[in-house]
Amino acid sequence: MLVDAERTSSGIFLVMSGVLLVETPHESYERGAGHVLGAWEKLDGSDDVRVTAQTDVRLVAVDRADYEAAVSG
Repeated sequence: MLVDAERTSSGIFLVMSGVLLVETPHESYERGAGHVLGAWEKLDGSDDVRVTAQTDVRLVAVDRADYEAAVSG
């Protein structure tokens, strides 16, 4: 389990390899290599988001402060 209601994340994850399943109350979808997961996964307004690995995965994690510093220049 990467993200759920009790294990939230304040950063983003870049999927290097493998497949993740993102489940919200409204839909389920997979994300794989090249996709980025983060706070926007909760844009439906729900905190009930779960992200689980469907295969072995390799991720690059970037915390919120580093992400904001990179995008603000």
